[in-house]
Amino acid sequence: MTAGIDAVELRAKRADRTAVVSLYLNIPVDLADHRGLIPKARDLIRSAGGDQAAEDTEAITTAMAGGAQEWLGRTMAFFACAEIGLLEIISLPGSSPDRAVVAAKPCIRPLLAAVQRNPPYQVAVIDTKHAWLFGVAGDEIDTLAERTGREVPSTRFAGWYGLEAYRIEQRIMELSRQHFRDTIGVLAEQTDVPLVLGGHEMQLSQFTAMLPASVRQRVAGSFSVDLQTATPGRVRELSAPVIDGWARAREAQLVSDVLAEAPGKAVTTNLEQCRNAVRSRAVSQLVLADACEDYLLDELTSQALDGGSEVTAVREAPFAAAARLRFQPAPA
Repeated sequence: MTAGIDAVELRAKRADRTAVVSLYLNIPVDLADHRGLIPKARDLIRSAGGDQAAEDTEAITTAMAGGAQEWLGRTMAFFACAEIGLLEIISLPGSSPDRAVVAAKPCIRPLLAAVQRNPPYQVAVIDTKHAWLFGVAGDEIDTLAERTGREVPSTRFAGWYGLEAYRIEQRIMELSRQHFRDTIGVLAEQTDVPLVLGGHEMQLSQFTAMLPASVRQRVAGSFSVDLQTATPGRVRELSAPVIDGWARAREAQLVSDVLAEAPGKAVTTNLEQCRNAVRSRAVSQLVLADACEDYLLDELTSQALDGGSEVTAVREAPFAAAARLRFQPAPA
């Protein structure tokens, strides 16, 4: 089993005489549910037409028996073909429906969709004095930066007439704004990945109002959290739904944009025209609907990627495939 294989390497694999078995399977967290895991895998492969793939099925189930306890709660992708010496196991970010495909090439469409919908992102957790910047990639979360603003004076011994209290409040606001500006300076130096903000709602509102356009356009959303309880694990837990909502909104906007394209700029709802455009390498972006599990779309995905096209999966669309064009292809 080779480590570190990616979608580019997988789509170059092809069986000439037999077939490649591709299996996507969610591994239960509860060990009691693992008794039915291997029978479920066999049933999925069999229902996909893998009756003749006994050796590949055995390779996959043997790997599952040895590694399932290390994959609790994850979606795992298995690719096997004895003919070409292929046995690859990949842990997907996020989740994907259980599915098996038996075909000449690996089915990579769910893998691409999982990567697309669960990108690496950053989380800035802030208040008027503290800030932490985390990097999240899959199940991992790392602290990238941390800062604490200057101490502010206490209002406990403010003057009788409130003048000193007023001055202290102004000083607090000034230091808070400077802390926000310093934090924004750190964010402005970061790479162009989605950014999630966490903290108290009022302070987040003040902070967001100060963001320059270059940082603001990265913001995927925000969540409320008490910084005293904001452990890295809690931050990842609260930020994950924000990124999921951001990804869904981007997919919906893409579908809307494609359907609004002027005639000649995009091919929609006509699968044969999409196939012709992909064969002609005329496609800049291929948009595929999850709801359609036709193997033709899996083959179309590989052809589009080979032709240098961007491929994007969407969860809800009134078409099976749509293509944004670089140029108008000749009729098929």
